[in-house]
Amino acid sequence: MAEDAGVFAVGVDIDAAGLITLALYGKPVGPKTVEEIKELVQSTKLPFILKGVMTVEDAMLAVETGANAIVVSNHGGRVLDHTPGVAEVLPEIAKAVKGKITILADGGVRTGVDVLKMIALGADAVLIGRPFVTASFGGAEEGVKAYIDKIAGELKSAMILTGCSSIKDIDERVVRY
Repeated sequence: MAEDAGVFAVGVDIDAAGLITLALYGKPVGPKTVEEIKELVQSTKLPFILKGVMTVEDAMLAVETGANAIVVSNHGGRVLDHTPGVAEVLPEIAKAVKGKITILADGGVRTGVDVLKMIALGADAVLIGRPFVTASFGGAEEGVKAYIDKIAGELKSAMILTGCSSIKDIDERVVRY
């Protein structure tokens, strides 16, 4: 159905399996094995994304499934209390799987400087969710455009200040930790 609808990718959350919330709506979900995820990946011609990867081990298993991308995400801490932040685990995950799978980062990104940091820590790209909801409710299409322009301007300024002339120039040196 996703292919017929013309979507550009499909995916699945791997860290929220078993949450009671879905069961309350008659849609219980349980954990998937690597083989079951491989089957999902092979069931479509579309790029397949696994969201909720927070360990090197899970990232390596994601590569094994044949998925095209992972999203390093703790769902804003809403799945499991006391989960580390994305920025804490991203460098180790990137070190293990960079170049083997696309690494997307999703977690607390609100500014262009946040985008720069996530890329510097190893993300290939960054996802932003909640701020776009606020922007769209507050200003519809113009609100979203204004937010995109704000993020782009902040990122451009941060890149200039860190000596990066392109996204490819952004690396760990801009966030010495």
